[in-house]
Parts: sequence; C-alpha cells; structure tokens
Amino acid sequence: MKKYFINPELKLSSSILLFLMIIFLCLESFILKLHHDDLKDDYIKSLGAITVRVINKNPELEKEIIPIITREVSQEEADKGRIILNRYGVNKDLESEVFPYVNKNIKKNNYSIIFLFIFMSAIFFVFNYFQYIFFYKKIRKLTIGAKKVIDGDYDLAINENKEGDFSKLASSFNSMREIIRNNIDALKNEKQFLVDLLSDISHQLKTPLSSMIVYNDILLSKDLSKEQRETFLLNNQNQLNRMNWLIKSMLKLAKLDAKAIEFVKEKQSLNETVQDSIDALGSKALQNNIKIVFKEISEVVFKHDKLWVEEALINIIKNGIEHTAQGGEIIIELSENPIYRRIIIADTGEGIDEKDLPHIFKRFYKAKTSRKSDSVGIGLALAKSIIEAHNGTIEAQSKAGKGTKFIVTFLKY
Repeated sequence: MKKYFINPELKLSSSILLFLMIIFLCLESFILKLHHDDLKDDYIKSLGAITVRVINKNPELEKEIIPIITREVSQEEADKGRIILNRYGVNKDLESEVFPYVNKNIKKNNYSIIFLFIFMSAIFFVFNYFQYIFFYKKIRKLTIGAKKVIDGDYDLAINENKEGDFSKLASSFNSMREIIRNNIDALKNEKQFLVDLLSDISHQLKTPLSSMIVYNDILLSKDLSKEQRETFLLNNQNQLNRMNWLIKSMLKLAKLDAKAIEFVKEKQSLNETVQDSIDALGSKALQNNIKIVFKEISEVVFKHDKLWVEEALINIIKNGIEHTAQGGEIIIELSENPIYRRIIIADTGEGIDEKDLPHIFKRFYKAKTSRKSDSVGIGLALAKSIIEAHNGTIEAQSKAGKGTKFIVTFLKY
C-alpha cells in the first residue's frame, strides 16, 4: 500500500475517484430525499381521500382516524387491515400499476437511477480518458526515446522531477541511454585506437625494416670483406633490437590504453622501487658517464604495482640519461606529506624547447631540436599511462639548455 501511494499519478487518481464517489453519494442522497418527499406527499393524498370518505359517512370518527395516520399501527390492526383488503383482492401480489402512487414513484426511481448511472458513467469515462492520455503520453515519450536511441540519436532526455515509478523509469531510461552512448563511443574509440595503433606500428617499423632490407641486399649482392660483413650484420642486429624494444613498448602501451592490464597493487616501499629503477640503468649511466643521485628523506610506503611503476621510472630516468651530456648528473628526490607522495627526477641535460614541452608525453612525438636520431618518443607516453593508472600525475618543467625536471605525484585519497 505504501509503495502504491509513492506514485503522484496514483495519488491524484485515487483522490479524484474518492471525490467522484462523494459526489455520487451526495446525488444519491439528494434523489432519495426527493423520493421520500414524494412518498410522503402520495401517502398524505391517499390517506386524506380515505379520511374524507370515512368522515363524510361518520363525522364522529374524525378524532379517531387522525391519530392513526400519524402513528405506527399495531400488529393486530395491521393484520386485521390486511384481511379486510384481501377480501377485495388487494395484496402485495397485485401489479404495481394497480397502485398509482407506488407505480409513479417506481418510475421516478428507475428514471433517477438510469440518469445517475449515465451521468456518473460519463464522468468516469471522461476522467478515465484524460487519465490514460496522461499515462500514454509519458509512455509515448519513452517509446520515441527508445526509437531515437536505436537510430543513434542519444540527445533526447526524459525529464521526470517527481517521485514515483514513472520517475524511476525515466531515470533508468536516461541511464540506459547514457550507457549505450558511452558503449558506442567506446567501441568507436577502440576501433580508431586499433587503426591508429596499426598505423603507428607500420610507420615506426618502416625505417628499421627498410634499413635491414638494404643491408641484406648489399650482403647478398656485393663481394664484401669480413669486416664489412660484420659491420652490416651488427647494424642489422641493432635494428632488430630496436624493433624488438619498439614492438614490446607499443604492445604495453596498447594494453594500457585498452585497460587490458590488471595491476597487482600492494603496499610496499616506494624507496625500493625507485632504487631498483636506478640499478636497472646503472650500466647505461656508467657507460655515458652520468651520475645518478637518489635523495630519500624517509621511508615511503605506497600501494602500487612494483614492476609497472619501475617500468615508468626507468623510462623517465633513461630519457634523462640519453639527453644529458657526459659528466652530467641526474638527481632523484622522494618525499611525502599528508597530501601526496612525490618523486622528482631532474637532469642537467639539453632541456626541452618551450614549444615542444606540451607535447612530450604524446606517443611518437620527437622534439625538432633533439640530437638523438634513434629516439621514437614512446617511453614518456608509456610512463604517463602507467602513472595515471596508479591515480597519479606527471608533469615536466624545462628550459632549453638548462635541463629537465619531471614531477610524479601520487595524491592520498
């Protein structure tokens, strides 16, 4: 019952029905009163005629007859009266037409009932008509909305501000519409993502593949010395290594973009993760004569996937090593406060031009001023995706010729 009256439409409908029933009761009471008045009038006419006849025959009975008319007769008097009337065939089995006043009142009563029935039926019909117009109008809105969703139009919103089942239905429809829209958009984005991915793979593999084809043609068609052959084979090996790294990085990035990777996040030391990232690049830093300094203020515990965060940090530190001249330095700072945990990776390298800075996290973006010819611009994009998957942010601050600073922040919330 409580759920029934949650709906404002049913509240209104029930209130109108109750109001109509009250009107019906009032009309019925009024009609019955009119009939009772008519019965009294006919009762007085009939008894008045009898009284006149009796008094004309015997005036002395006037004082006896009048009290009998205005009071309830006894059972004995009623029985004797029935016996006398029955002798002349007057009883309840006679047709109503024989009793003119009774017959008239019966006709009036029947007409009144028919009129009241027609009147109330008309009111109920009109009320029912407008009520169903109201309900079907809302249903048609949902039907039109559903057809538009099927046709790919997701802009029609069903607005129901009142409480009740219609409001819940409208809210569910709007939610369904948004879910379908988002799913369609997601499918379109996935399709575009696959197109872009294939295009990127094709574009990035074209150069090393072309180089390898040229080297192989030279090896097959030319009479080369042993040293020359080793040089070409070494170049091929370098191109194969580059392709191997490129394909693995692109597949990782593709999986991250498609949310196909399930991170195993555990509470563990962020200090160890940073240190392992530094250790992984130790030989490369030594080879380039780059000094890496790790400044840790305190032990920072952070819920993260160690291997993936390490992958992101390696890409950032590796970028610093590759763009810093020999004898340079990379300083890594790890800090924590009540709001966030932060890793700052600053190098003393060539820096980034102001025009290139907003684009460095885009995949395959390569700064025009970069002196590193074999860079493909995928490492920072991969690092950004990993950090964002851990609810973190990364930003870069740099000036050409004055080094670059990467700031990785993990908010506590």
